[in-house]
Amino acid sequence: MDIKSKKRILIEFIVAIFILSLNFVLAYKLGKESKVYYKPFFDFKQEFGEEYNKLFSEVWKKIKENFVDKKKINPQKAAFEAIRGLVRSLDDPYSDLYTPMQSKIFEEDLKGSFCGIGIEIGIRNNLLTVISPLEGTPAARAKIKAGDVISKINGEDTTNISLEEAVSKIRGECGTKVKLTIIREGWKEEKDFELTREEIKIKAVESKFIEPDIGYIKINTFNQNTIPEFVEKFNKLSKEGANKYILDLRNNPGGYLDIAIQMSEFFIPRGKIILKETGKDGKEKVIRSEGPGTLKDIKVVVLVNKGSASASEIFAGALRDNLGIKLIGEKTFGKGSVQQVFKINSYLLKLTIAYWLTPKGAKLEGNGLEPDIKVVDKNPEDNIDEVLNKGIEILK
Repeated sequence: MDIKSKKRILIEFIVAIFILSLNFVLAYKLGKESKVYYKPFFDFKQEFGEEYNKLFSEVWKKIKENFVDKKKINPQKAAFEAIRGLVRSLDDPYSDLYTPMQSKIFEEDLKGSFCGIGIEIGIRNNLLTVISPLEGTPAARAKIKAGDVISKINGEDTTNISLEEAVSKIRGECGTKVKLTIIREGWKEEKDFELTREEIKIKAVESKFIEPDIGYIKINTFNQNTIPEFVEKFNKLSKEGANKYILDLRNNPGGYLDIAIQMSEFFIPRGKIILKETGKDGKEKVIRSEGPGTLKDIKVVVLVNKGSASASEIFAGALRDNLGIKLIGEKTFGKGSVQQVFKINSYLLKLTIAYWLTPKGAKLEGNGLEPDIKVVDKNPEDNIDEVLNKGIEILK
C-alpha cells in the first residue's frame, strides 16, 4: 500500500470518528433539552399528595414482599383495578372502565344480538337488580321478574359488583349454563335459577289488533330498528281499522336517546319540549320537538312498569307532559342519566355526564314516573293481563 492510500484511509477514519462524536454530542444535548421540555402527563404525587403517593408505593411494596401466593400478584391487573378505582370512587353505578372483553360486550349490545339469558340489569340501592326480562328468552321462561335482586352469580357474591362485570359473568357461550341466586320481595328465602345461555335477538317492536278498533304496539327497546318497525306496525294496524292505540313500554329498559326523541316527534308538535338535560355546569339544556307531530290527536294510553327505564321513561314522560296521555301500570325504574363512552386504546371509559328531566322538570334518576292509573298484575301466571285490560277499558 503506497503512502497516498495510507493518508486517504487515515483521513476517512478521522472523519468517521468526528461524525460519531458529533452525533453523540447532539444526542446527549437533545436528551438534556428533552428533559427541560418534557412534562409528565400525570403526576400522582402532585395530584393526590405525598401521603397517598407514599401509601400507594408502600402497599404495593408490602404486597410483593409478603403476600402468600406469588402467582396471584399481577402488576397489569393491579394497575387496571387501581385505575378502575378512580371511576368507582364516583359512586355512580353507570360509570365504569371496561376491559377489552367488556368493551366487546358493550359493542354486542349495540348490535342487538348476543349469547346470554335475556335480562336487563341495573344497580338499585347498591343491589344488582333485574330491570326487565326480555320476552321469549331463558330468563322470561324461568319467570325471573323486574325487581328481582341477584345476590350471587355462579355462587359468587354480587356485593359492590359493577354492571359490566355482572354482565360479563352472566353472558357466555351459547349452550353453557349460568346460575343466578335470586331474592324476591315476598319470599322467605333466596332461590337458585340455573339457566342455559342462548342467542338473544332483540325484536324492537311487536303488535296485534284488538277488536274492534284498538291497535296494540309493544316497544321492547329503542334501537336502530325501532322507528322503521314502529311505522310498519302502525300502518298495518291502521289499515286493519285501528284508530286508538295502546303503547306498551313494560320491561323496556331504554336504548338510544335520539331514537326516543324521534319517536316522540311522531306525536309531539314542533317546538314543544321533549326533555330537559342538566350537565356538570348545572345549566339546563332544553330539547324541543322538530315535528311532525302527525299522531298528536290519536287516542293513546301507555303501559309502564318497574322494568320501564331510561329512554322509555323519557318517551312516556314526554307524551304525558305534552299531550296528557295516561300512564297505566306501576312506577317506572328511575334511570334518567346520560352516559358518554370514551375509547382509550382497547378500553372503554363510560361516564355519566348529565341527568334527564321531563318537560315539566321532574328528575327521573332515582325517582321514576308514577302512573296516572296504578294497576299491579298480581298473578301474571294466570295469563290474565290486568294492566292491558285496564288500557283497553280506558280507550273504550
